[in-house]
Amino acid sequence: MTDAMTASARPPSTAHDAAAERPDASLPAEPNTAMPARATSHRVTEGPAHGFFALDLLDNRFPQLHGMRVLAVVSVVAYHVTWLFMGEQGILLDLQFFAQSLTLFFGMDLFFVLSGFLIGSILLNSVASSGALGLRRFYLRRVFRTFPSYYVVLTVLALAFPLTSFQRHHLAWEYVYGANFLQLLHQTVMYWGWSLDVEEQFYLFVPLLFMVLQRLRSNRARIVFLSALWTLALAIRLVIYLRYRPWNDLALYGALYFRTYTRFDTLVAGVLLALVHRSYGKAVARWLQAPFHRALVALPCLACLWLLLAPAMFGFENVQLVHVFAWGSVTSLMYLGLVPLGIYGEGWVCAWLSQPIFRRLGTLGYGVYLVHIPIINHVLVPMARAAQQRHWSMLIVWPAAVAGALILSLALAYALHLVVEKPSLRLRERLAA
Repeated sequence: MTDAMTASARPPSTAHDAAAERPDASLPAEPNTAMPARATSHRVTEGPAHGFFALDLLDNRFPQLHGMRVLAVVSVVAYHVTWLFMGEQGILLDLQFFAQSLTLFFGMDLFFVLSGFLIGSILLNSVASSGALGLRRFYLRRVFRTFPSYYVVLTVLALAFPLTSFQRHHLAWEYVYGANFLQLLHQTVMYWGWSLDVEEQFYLFVPLLFMVLQRLRSNRARIVFLSALWTLALAIRLVIYLRYRPWNDLALYGALYFRTYTRFDTLVAGVLLALVHRSYGKAVARWLQAPFHRALVALPCLACLWLLLAPAMFGFENVQLVHVFAWGSVTSLMYLGLVPLGIYGEGWVCAWLSQPIFRRLGTLGYGVYLVHIPIINHVLVPMARAAQQRHWSMLIVWPAAVAGALILSLALAYALHLVVEKPSLRLRERLAA
């Protein structure tokens, strides 16, 4: 998620990065590896932002992904507004319409897929340029991009609010990105950081993953391997579900939703997309020019979306078993189609997703994720309670809360970007060039 929300894939700024645009030697590419023209036509390679108040914008080589990223941010914030209002504060309990928004959990999975795609693209380019992964540079750049803001927010929260005994005793787990393995994750200081934990833990295994990919002799073999690895996460979820049933819904949620070994399929799906893009991107772009072919990709994606929103419509009465498949497998399949449609597609939807405003908003996405929960809890929940006591319609309060959470989070994320992220990025450019 952090890479999907941040500038982890910035325009090439060094000779090493520029060389990464050459065809892959260690991971042989198919003859049609060139990026399709419409994916590069929007690309802007620009230096770092120099003014203090300027944004250090995300790389623009995949402009449509900025729009997807922002839509995912909105869905995550809306989900958490509903969850915190209804699930923890007893607000909106009588409005089933808003309860339906709790089915929109899959914005988080889009961040995982985009993170895997961006990191996979970076490492594939690194191997292409030097024949090696360049892990020192990779990890240095990642640490300086994601760690400072996370640690600042976590430390401020730990100092600003009274901690429970559980939070004090387990704060170290949060500092080492390991809280997603705690049994009472929801009682930690920054419990929404579980997704960051999943990503950081997954990237510890990146060297092994790419070592295997390098040893395979063809891109088709690599695609088969990544597909099998993607399937493994579903197998693990099924084994856990069948081995320890019966479950209550909350226990199943805790056992399957937050653990890296049950959720890595979305990240692997992103790496798979990166490999396909590098190896077959031009051919896929040509194939998707036909409306019929785009429909062939879009219809299964819509079926996955329908299943996620209304599994009962498909005749699936065992909701827990549906969750075993939905928490990674169904969402991955949906985004394996939607992301290529966004990257290679044309028309008004892709043009809208490529609007410059989304690049600016997407640059602040990581900061929004870090700060939006405290804003909801400490600003919007009291306001919603006051509105409820005055008998205001929740048809007004809920949308206003979502809009307020987004606006306040963007403002705080902007301050975080100026004070923490940009200085860290400058230091990163000097140490990990």
